[in-house]
Amino acid sequence: MLSEEALVLIAVVGACALLILGILELIWPSKPRHPVRRSPALPARPVLAAPAATKAPPALRSRPVAAPAAEPGPRRRRSKVSPHARPHAGTAVAAKPAAATTARAAWATHRPAPAPPAPELSEVAAPPPPEAAPLEPVRVDASAAPTGPAAPPAPEPELDPLLVETCFSLYQERCYAEVIALGGEALAKVRAEVLTEDGRHDTAALRAMVALAKQALGDDDGARHALEAALAICPTAERPTYRQHLAALALSTAQAWLARALSHETDDRVTALRAALAWVAWGLEVVPADARLHHAGVDARQALWPAYEQAAHTLLQRQEFEEARRLLREALADPELPASRAGEFQALLSGTFGGEIGQLTAHAIRSMQEERESEALTSLQRAEELLAAIPDEALPPKRREEVDQRLWWGYTRLGIRRVESGEYEAAIEPLVRALRFVAINPDRQAETRAALVRALEGVADVRTLAIRQLADEGNRDEAVLRTEALRELLRRCLDLGVSWEDLSVPFARTRRLVEELGMEDRA
Repeated sequence: MLSEEALVLIAVVGACALLILGILELIWPSKPRHPVRRSPALPARPVLAAPAATKAPPALRSRPVAAPAAEPGPRRRRSKVSPHARPHAGTAVAAKPAAATTARAAWATHRPAPAPPAPELSEVAAPPPPEAAPLEPVRVDASAAPTGPAAPPAPEPELDPLLVETCFSLYQERCYAEVIALGGEALAKVRAEVLTEDGRHDTAALRAMVALAKQALGDDDGARHALEAALAICPTAERPTYRQHLAALALSTAQAWLARALSHETDDRVTALRAALAWVAWGLEVVPADARLHHAGVDARQALWPAYEQAAHTLLQRQEFEEARRLLREALADPELPASRAGEFQALLSGTFGGEIGQLTAHAIRSMQEERESEALTSLQRAEELLAAIPDEALPPKRREEVDQRLWWGYTRLGIRRVESGEYEAAIEPLVRALRFVAINPDRQAETRAALVRALEGVADVRTLAIRQLADEGNRDEAVLRTEALRELLRRCLDLGVSWEDLSVPFARTRRLVEELGMEDRA
């Protein structure tokens, strides 16, 4: 019989053994806690041979299942947003499901939408048998397909709101040419008459972005036209904003022209200042109360009048008298010209006439010295025409008298020279022109009249012989006409101050011709 101590020992040993078995069961279980239920095996289905045109059986069609959730990717950094973008534009586009976007793209290209992703095996109740192969798509010849009536053209779509964001990003990257190309291509397809309020907003914003790109490339006129188009199409509530854009463009361009003129970067400062004033005037038409534009206009005006004076002096030094007169007349016609400047510019204008006349007379003298008499006569005639076109108040009397003496001397020298060389007919015109300057000293005019009398006597001798020859040949009518022309020449010289006594010899020869031809004597 066991003692009490042995029974206690056996109980302790058994408890330890049970404890060890429990621990082993927890670590290495002998059977799974949740047994997998196995579906009974399905008998294999026989595969039937079907014709090519028969539909695929339902067992071979894939059923749509929910696509697996996409794994979270790295967070993307937000891009800068254009100030012209609408607040709801990005949200509306991001809320579109990917499947709807794919379907829309497939419909736009007239192709069926692609099938959704294949389901996992654990989500399908009855998978297809292993021997069933997927059906190949049937190829249809496009030329053999029946053609139906042509579909009507699709209406013009509105501007894509994301396009403004794209152009803004390109502008920040200084891809100005790409902004102009992309924006111009999109704007060419937009029809303003069918745009909605949002469409007008987007179109105006894109035109403003194109304007910024053109301004960055130095095309200020192109930027101006783009902003004007944006102002014309934008919603009414946004017009003050676009007017401010136009005023800013006008101010920046005017300041650029003004800086160029004041820094002497251009030889034509007047043109640069005029361009600055033109931009200021255009900006004030859009925003009349812009104080910065008013200040820019005042600065340009103050710099304009000294620029006119400097340019006129430069042209006079170059002997470009016609261009100097054009410039000074432009300044005198400006209603903003100060009265203190008007007298200076008028004096400069008179100086251009005197300077050119002096240049022409000097050229005539050189031409006579070099025996180029035709050039000398042309220069003198041009100087006389210029003198006749000068207003009396534009040339001081003393200066006009100096010019008259130069012209008289040039005509007289040329006439005397031709008389001495026997060119009587050619000598008459310059001598007659010299006698028209009545303000010349009478003693000097006597020299001109004497040379003219000699020329008329020579002309009368030559013409008398030619007229008698015509009469002898029986051409009386032509002889009468030439006789009458000679008489008219003598009468014109009488009107210029030549006396009867000085012209007695030519008149006597003409009278004999009249008697020989049986003409009426009206002398």
